[in-house]
Amino acid sequence: MTVGVLVEGFLKDGERDGFTSLLTEKFKVTRTFDGFQTIDLTYNVEDPSNWVITELWDSKEDYQKYLQFRQEDGTSEEFAAVCIGTPSIRIFYLVDTSA
Repeated sequence: MTVGVLVEGFLKDGERDGFTSLLTEKFKVTRTFDGFQTIDLTYNVEDPSNWVITELWDSKEDYQKYLQFRQEDGTSEEFAAVCIGTPSIRIFYLVDTSA
């Protein structure tokens, strides 16, 4: 079942441009993973240090494999270096309401 993932956090002062560049590169690898559908980075209009990554994956298991990879490849540590606190990760099942 398709899942939506919301990852949210806050950047330290002066880190936004570097964070955007980092994710531009990291997302290239993300797009090659089994089960990947989409990924976007969004900044809060009212608080530019607040960011959200929205993702769609074929299954929770596909996302968990990807997350494990990111923990092992050092991306999680790179995030921690530029963020205030620990980003939140929430996984949701998508429900078709088009009928």
